[in-house]
Amino acid sequence: MDNQVTNERKPLNRKEKKAVNKHLRQVKRQLYKNLLISYRGWWYWHKLVSKYKKQDEGNWAVVLLPDTNERDNYLSLLYLNRMLGQHKRSRAIILTHSEIVAKTAGLFSNKIVDIVWFSRKKAESLMQFYCLYNFDDRFICAGLDEPYGRNGSKMIGARGISAEEIFAIGVYRIYPYRQEVPPQYIGDEKDIIDFMERAAIAASEGYAEEVVETE
Repeated sequence: MDNQVTNERKPLNRKEKKAVNKHLRQVKRQLYKNLLISYRGWWYWHKLVSKYKKQDEGNWAVVLLPDTNERDNYLSLLYLNRMLGQHKRSRAIILTHSEIVAKTAGLFSNKIVDIVWFSRKKAESLMQFYCLYNFDDRFICAGLDEPYGRNGSKMIGARGISAEEIFAIGVYRIYPYRQEVPPQYIGDEKDIIDFMERAAIAASEGYAEEVVETE
C-alpha cells in the first residue's frame, strides 16, 4: 500500500556510531569490573564458611554491617536475637569494621559466635556478589540503604514510620513488628555511652549519624 508507514530506522552517522561504541566499551568495562569484585566477594564468603565448617554453621546467620552508620549498626544488634528466633537460626557471626560494634555487641546478644573484622573494601565485594544473586540464605546485609538498590531511608517518616520499624521489617523480615527494649549499659566508657544514646535517638527519629572510623 502506498500509504503504509515503515518503521525503518535511519542509519547512524559516523559521529553517532562512535558515541554508541564508546558507550558500549564503558558498559563492558563496568561489567568486567563488577564481575571481578563479585568474584572477590565469592572468595571472601567461601573462605569465611570454610573457617567455621567444622562447627554447626549451617544453622547460623552471617550478618554484614557494611558501614559505620551508627543507626543501622545499633538496630542490627538490637534486633539480632529476634531475627535469629524468627528465622530459626541458633547463632550469628557479625562482619564489621566498626570498633564500637565490636565493643558493644555483647551487650545486645549472647548468641554471637564471632565478630569478624571485615574492611569496607571486603564489604563492598561481598555486597556486589550478593547483588549478582542471593547466594546463601544465611547471609544478611544489615543496612537500610545497602547494597545498591535499597532505599529504606527514603521511607522514614512516611505515615509516622521510624527507621527502627523499617529496619526490623524490611531488613530483618521480623513479623509482626514489636519495638525492642535496648539493653542498659552500667559502665563508664564514654564512647559506649555516647553510641548507645546517639544511635537510640537516630533509630527513633530517623536521623542517621555517621562516624568515620579507620579500617
